[in-house]
Amino acid sequence: MLALVTPAPARAAAPDPGSQPLVREDGGVYRVVAEFTVAQPAAIAVAALTDYENIPRFMPAVRSSTVLERTPGYAVVEQEAIARFMMFSKQIHLVLEIHEQPDRAIRFRDRCGRSFGRYEGAWTIRESAGTTAIRYELTAKPSFEVPEFLLKRLLKRDAALMIEQLRTEIASRAAVR
Repeated sequence: MLALVTPAPARAAAPDPGSQPLVREDGGVYRVVAEFTVAQPAAIAVAALTDYENIPRFMPAVRSSTVLERTPGYAVVEQEAIARFMMFSKQIHLVLEIHEQPDRAIRFRDRCGRSFGRYEGAWTIRESAGTTAIRYELTAKPSFEVPEFLLKRLLKRDAALMIEQLRTEIASRAAVR
């Protein structure tokens, strides 16, 4: 999920050495895990991750993100994104059911099944000693044909890009506080 329409925000801290996403495949099901830290408070990270309508502003691959339903701790968000790799592109459609939990975990799953037979995951946010650790987990089974080596590279690249875009957005939000 992943050109800013606002002036360039302040750059985030240099990437963690351990922030490289891991992608594994088993029987056509892909699992992505990425962890990174930011120097900003957890509340700012949560605010960025739950600002569903503005996600296209800081995640350029997401073309639209529309909140269909929202109650405290729960949202349904429809998203359209474009996944590009070399000369290939694929439009992705998701209707995410999102549960925002009190322990700063944000769990999501696609309920429409148009682009993925399975698409579910979580963001886990933990604040400690002035930094915030963020963990991203995704389990996905595409409903379209794509060679395994290609999809693994695409998922890893897009997760790394998403991390950098989130770092920048979180740092930008902290700078205006």
